[in-house]
Amino acid sequence: MTNIGMDSPGVRQEPSGPAALLPWLLRRTNQHYRAAIRDRLADRGFAELPQPGYWALMILARGGNDARQLISGMGVSKQAVSKLVDSLVAGGFVDRRPNDSDRRRTDLLLSARGRHATDVIADAVRETDEAFTRELGTERFADLVQMLEQLTRCHD
Repeated sequence: MTNIGMDSPGVRQEPSGPAALLPWLLRRTNQHYRAAIRDRLADRGFAELPQPGYWALMILARGGNDARQLISGMGVSKQAVSKLVDSLVAGGFVDRRPNDSDRRRTDLLLSARGRHATDVIADAVRETDEAFTRELGTERFADLVQMLEQLTRCHD
């Protein structure tokens, strides 16, 4: 029997080297975006929008139109999306409509309020991107985004 990641049976090795930091660095980078989005939304009167709602609204803004796309795009359960959609509908961010071609399905559409919130989110993301670009330079930031896209595609 092989003990992958173990020095001896039952003793787990800690990751080492620069790659060991990657999960924590990605988390901290994500926190910069989340904080910028949260603060901008609060400043514009959308403080009640839950954090998972940021991602759901952006998926809908990019052409998503049903719960299956939210489940896939967000990587969460059907139950979590159902609860989130209920919250977004109650908050006036999303409207539910029967699907014209399949009455068993429900389309999710951004309301005017939801479209306004996605504009605010996009502004906060753009501002954060600009800050990172100033720090890293245009080419290095573009390379970072390209590498992360590649990693994401490899493991989807």
